[in-house]
Amino acid sequence: MRKKHGKEVLNVVDFKETFSKNLFYFIGIILIGILCILFLILQPHAPAPEILDPTKGNFYNLVTFGLGLDTTVLILTIASYLIYRWEVGGRSNTSLLIWGICFFFYSITFVAHIFRGLGFPLANENYSPFIFFLWRFGMILWAAGSLYGILRIFVENKRIQIILPMVVIGIGFAWFIYGLFIVADIEFMMYGFLFTIWIPICFSISYIFFMYGRKSGYTGPKLLFLGYLGLTITYMGWAPWHFADVIYFYFVWYFLFLLSLVPILIGFMLLSKESEG
Repeated sequence: MRKKHGKEVLNVVDFKETFSKNLFYFIGIILIGILCILFLILQPHAPAPEILDPTKGNFYNLVTFGLGLDTTVLILTIASYLIYRWEVGGRSNTSLLIWGICFFFYSITFVAHIFRGLGFPLANENYSPFIFFLWRFGMILWAAGSLYGILRIFVENKRIQIILPMVVIGIGFAWFIYGLFIVADIEFMMYGFLFTIWIPICFSISYIFFMYGRKSGYTGPKLLFLGYLGLTITYMGWAPWHFADVIYFYFVWYFLFLLSLVPILIGFMLLSKESEG
């Protein structure tokens, strides 16, 4: 970074150095971008081997209820712990507060799965685009809030801390409105949202915690890296497996997603203790 007229300017040497040091991250982002284009064009549907029809009987409702309940409990536990740490820490770490609030918003999606498993029609996200929006808008706030929290810790530029999350909120809501109410295609909307906003943010957060864990030697960031990487991978698995005839594979991805929340919870707990030490 060099200075020009009193301002810091990124030169070509800085960019090359940054690129070489974070090659794995940039390759990952490029691959995610390629997948985004392919999935928006192809909207892949995985093949359905004739083994079991999960839509028969109560199988679907029972699994949806169980996974939704477990996920909701874990997410609300993460949210409550983050806000608790913000409170006992003298309310000084705003990142903890923002993360906690955003996890509360994120839990709305899985509360829907609980009620859907119990048979409530309005909890079925595919009932209408408006119902889908009501149960899923929290994902936009989670993505923006998670990004703000990580930027506030690792990026000194306050403009970047505010502008990037606001861009995520603006683009996220605009894309939801366009995909749900203009195009009226839930799959198309979710492919675009996941691969342009959700997955890149989860991958970026996982990479930042990986670098932080490697430099600090702390165990907490390493677990957070695994947890957020798990979110990245399992949401990629949603794309070709969420259709009704292959829903049993979706449940496998759902369960792996649920497991990804465990290192996130433990990671935040350990990071708090390690930071105090």
